Amino acid sequence: MTAGTAPEEAPDTGASRRGIVALVVWLLVSSVGAVGLLAVQPLIGLDMEVLSPVMFAPAIGALTAWVFVRGGVPRFGTAVSGGPFVIAVLLSLAASAIYFLWVSLVRGAAPEIPGAVAGVPVALMILAQALGALGEEIGFRGLLLHGLNRWTTWPISAVVTGLLFGFWHVQYYGLPPLEFLVFVLGAVALTLTMAAVMVGSFWQRMTICTIIHTGANLALAFTGGDHVALTTFGGAMVVAAVVIVPTALLLRRKGGTAG
Repeated sequence: MTAGTAPEEAPDTGASRRGIVALVVWLLVSSVGAVGLLAVQPLIGLDMEVLSPVMFAPAIGALTAWVFVRGGVPRFGTAVSGGPFVIAVLLSLAASAIYFLWVSLVRGAAPEIPGAVAGVPVALMILAQALGALGEEIGFRGLLLHGLNRWTTWPISAVVTGLLFGFWHVQYYGLPPLEFLVFVLGAVALTLTMAAVMVGSFWQRMTICTIIHTGANLALAFTGGDHVALTTFGGAMVVAAVVIVPTALLLRRKGGTAG
């Protein structure tokens, strides 16, 4: 679906019902999977700074919905080549750069990329973070966002998806209310950015979302980590959305990208 358009189709009652079932299955399986993967984390001895297996729970939920609720999982556009996809990648990288720049400016310190994280080479840590981000993207910006597009417009779908994604991060529930709410607002802004930029097939869209998601995670990890308030981090995602979303929509209207 192209950003700024109406939902792709007006599905019949049966298709709508299957779509609802798919989303419910996804949510239940993802939630149960998250609990199980959180329990597994300390057993495998993998530091959460490198990778948290819970990030794969949304993908497990999406795969389950795809297997058992045929016709309920949303369809995606055809692959695009050349300029449109290149522009989408560049916009994704620009969003990531804004995350780094904003957090660095507020913190007053440049990013610091270590040689290793928790004993793991930083290159391997970045790869692990990208795989984890892809796992969350398959569920949230893949199945959920596009599933909601059956019934509403892309901005509303993005806001709802962003809210659920923000509240998915239960590890932040103990934060001061304002800090947590700004983080959730940032999650909404993150999703709006992804929805405005993504183009093409399922895997092309997931590539775009993974770049943006990984960029956000690394901006936090390499510019202070736990020493950075989530108000600052959430603010970075809002600032990036203010810059990138209008740019993406303007380019789309001028024919620079295709959904």
